[in-house]
Amino acid sequence: MLAQRQMEFSKKLNLIWLCEETGLRLPAGAAFYNEDHGDYRLKVDLLPEEKILFLKMMSSDEKKTLYRVEVGLKKEGRVIGRVEVGHGESKIGESTIVMDIGPFSKRLVLEIE
Repeated sequence: MLAQRQMEFSKKLNLIWLCEETGLRLPAGAAFYNEDHGDYRLKVDLLPEEKILFLKMMSSDEKKTLYRVEVGLKKEGRVIGRVEVGHGESKIGESTIVMDIGPFSKRLVLEIE
């Protein structure tokens, strides 16, 4: 069962903390694309293991794609719902998704390629 569940997710993608004032980039964790649900599961190093974040595409036009960052609400070890905790954006032709997540002052960046 665990092996089957791991097969649903794509290869590991990098998450980076970005300070826009200084340009400093620090490792932040990993992300995995879930093809079945059409979203990314984010594992942010600063958050507890049981805290699950998701990144879901909301809309797109010829210039950019907008995303919503959600936290999974758990009951008895299962995700029973999601609540929005931030937002993200990617410009068409770029290989990053830049996210603002409260309460962090630095931006979280998902490197798609």
